[in-house]
Amino acid sequence: MRIFLYKNRFFLGGGLIFASLVNCFIRYDGDWGRFFTIFTIQIWFAQGVYNFFSGGTIVVAPWGLDKNADPEWRAALACFALFIYLVVFFLDFKAY
Repeated sequence: MRIFLYKNRFFLGGGLIFASLVNCFIRYDGDWGRFFTIFTIQIWFAQGVYNFFSGGTIVVAPWGLDKNADPEWRAALACFALFIYLVVFFLDFKAY
């Protein structure tokens, strides 16, 4: 599975970015400050998932793991990044 995802990492990265853009356009149109905030957060965590599958350094929040780090910790950090990406994807950030 990981080999398949590595071979298609550009589609995976492009899909994450495309999904973030569609999500931001549909849910946050009209408020560009919120649009760019949510888009930036999603891309920040999407790069962690992308870098895991491409073998690069995963940088999430104040720390990260390079490509030579323990594979289990890298996988855990990538899962955390995907979880936060999905949480931000589905949360409603409307100001009242």
